[in-house]
Amino acid sequence: MVKRLDPRTARKEPRQSRSRATVSAILEATVRILDREGSDAATTTRIAAVAGISIGTLYQYFSHRDAILDALQDREFERAMALVERVLADPRAGQTPHETARKIVVGLLELYAAGPGLHRVLAIEGLRVVKAGRVHAFDVRVIAVIRQFLAMMGPLVRRSNVDAAAFIVYQSVRATMLARLLESPPGVSDDVLVAEVTDMLLSYLIAERAEENAIPRVPRSTKLPPSDGSPSHHRATGRRTHRDPDL
Repeated sequence: MVKRLDPRTARKEPRQSRSRATVSAILEATVRILDREGSDAATTTRIAAVAGISIGTLYQYFSHRDAILDALQDREFERAMALVERVLADPRAGQTPHETARKIVVGLLELYAAGPGLHRVLAIEGLRVVKAGRVHAFDVRVIAVIRQFLAMMGPLVRRSNVDAAAFIVYQSVRATMLARLLESPPGVSDDVLVAEVTDMLLSYLIAERAEENAIPRVPRSTKLPPSDGSPSHHRATGRRTHRDPDL
């Protein structure tokens, strides 16, 4: 039985090094155009010109623009998967939960920063360009790695249902990162995004984190002034009738 090719996929598999170089040039040209000129400028004619090839050569590998975006989505899937597998390879590898969470967030931020125009287009047009089943398959792969990592961390993780925790962590981080990419909200710099998402992950996942990382406070009793004999200093409960301005 002859296998039917999806019209959105590449027409010809790049088997030789020269063919692979041509496909790489096409993909990189598309990313540059999306970043610098916008989605509307990324026509096959423009992509071929920036890649330094003829339009006929481009059509040997990709039937139209959506096929190129489809290939780029696959490439980004694999890059994100490699990041997750590398950082979450072994929870006993010597890094703290904070370091692990931060590496994931920083790594994803770097992936988006390498091609923000591409990721905006994929976020908006992704399900039109890429079959939903492939997106779901990628989600399942990432969630499985996160789940295995959480299970290996044992009692350090405060969530009893690691299946639910892995799903919520993955979807929450992805939604936050994509929303920031698309909306560019004020006050959310790269550093702020990394710090806030890292804190969100640790607060949700790690047991007794609040007690371990809390900023030490001066006991309330030491903030009371010496007794001067006034009624407010002889309360049995020790509660103040005013609020200290520095609390």
